[in-house]
Amino acid sequence: MSYWADKLPDAQRFQLVLDSAAVLDKESGLVWERSPKSPEMLWNEAIIYSYKKELGGRMGWRLPTVEEFLSLVDTQNSAGLPVGHPFTNILGPYWSATTVANAASMGYAITSFAPPVHLDSDSKLGTKKHVWCVRGGQGLVYYAFCQ
Repeated sequence: MSYWADKLPDAQRFQLVLDSAAVLDKESGLVWERSPKSPEMLWNEAIIYSYKKELGGRMGWRLPTVEEFLSLVDTQNSAGLPVGHPFTNILGPYWSATTVANAASMGYAITSFAPPVHLDSDSKLGTKKHVWCVRGGQGLVYYAFCQ
């Protein structure tokens, strides 16, 4: 098991899982969608989309927090993501699950992984972004979607 304080060499950090549909990040313990493909949608639609997602025969997906997105960034690499990462179809901008602290109607989105990472705060109800789902870590259990 790895911990957030670990720093693994790029070649050892990622492992394809769930029939290669997802990627285990051995540094964070999070499982990421390997090839995020979603239309742009409002924040509340993105929450529902991720809760209902089935990938690699598994459910339990959600929007990542800003901190989880930032855990993917390699500040030593001008492209932002670690050299040799296995992700494909990375387009962005992507909604995060993080709400702006002093504006509940606003959410954060990551628009670029290249250092310095660019975060935008946009209206949850007026702006559409893509979705990149994650599994594991701390998520919200919302039983309405499980019925």
